[in-house]
Amino acid sequence: MQSSNSTCVRCGQTIQGYYCGNCGEKRLEEKDKSLIHFFEELVSSIFVADGKFLQTIKLLVSNPGELVRSYVMGIRKKYLSPLQVFFFANLIYFIFPLISTFNTNLEIQMYHLPYSAQVREVVEDYLEGSGLSIDIFKVEFEKTSSSNAKLLLIVLDLLQGLFLKLLYLKNKKLFLIDFFAGSAYFYGFYILIILVLFPASLNFISSLFGVDMESLINELNMTILFLLIIFTYMFFILRRGYQTNMIGSIWRSLLVGIYIVPSFILYRYILFWVTFWMVK
Repeated sequence: MQSSNSTCVRCGQTIQGYYCGNCGEKRLEEKDKSLIHFFEELVSSIFVADGKFLQTIKLLVSNPGELVRSYVMGIRKKYLSPLQVFFFANLIYFIFPLISTFNTNLEIQMYHLPYSAQVREVVEDYLEGSGLSIDIFKVEFEKTSSSNAKLLLIVLDLLQGLFLKLLYLKNKKLFLIDFFAGSAYFYGFYILIILVLFPASLNFISSLFGVDMESLINELNMTILFLLIIFTYMFFILRRGYQTNMIGSIWRSLLVGIYIVPSFILYRYILFWVTFWMVK
């Protein structure tokens, strides 16, 4: 689909060759509109372009502190940005929601969380005023909540970034955006490895060897394992990424691990209100 006068569609300059000498825009041809070319570009952007994608994912697992350190230093082109990693992980989790950690059904919202008394009162008042049955409301609420749960994951990144900033309040060399970046890398790892890859591996082993993994792995063991992973992962982010000494990295990592619990509760509280106002 080449223009007869070979004029750049972006800046209007005459093109000699395949690229505009003024702005760098490529001259559009018919093959550029083909489906095959689209997938060629997709594969190239992920696996070929400077190895940026694979390099980032590798470091995300093996050396997360290096990703954060590079971001803090101002290195932007070498790796995927924190938000790119975060939203990529979110997309994978959206496609393969093997563990519904972030979604919270109506029963849990109404009866099993610290703020459940308030939620229960709000829901009961709404049902009484609208004349809807709890069963009808529950179906619509949980369908909407399932979608919102993934869209609102950014809230967790913001909450943790703010908490990290408080832990480094005296450090004037680190800015709030640096902590949002570290949190985005952290949740990228958490979603990809703990919520997608780990359960997928368990399902694969279970189906391959016919082992009942649920009988071997209980909720308490998983909670302890996940907390240890979170503490260790955050330790390396703080130690290398923010150039923190050993003791400082340990106590801050412990506090972040503890903070995960109230941050998830606050996230679920926000999730409830967003979902409730969308379905009422």
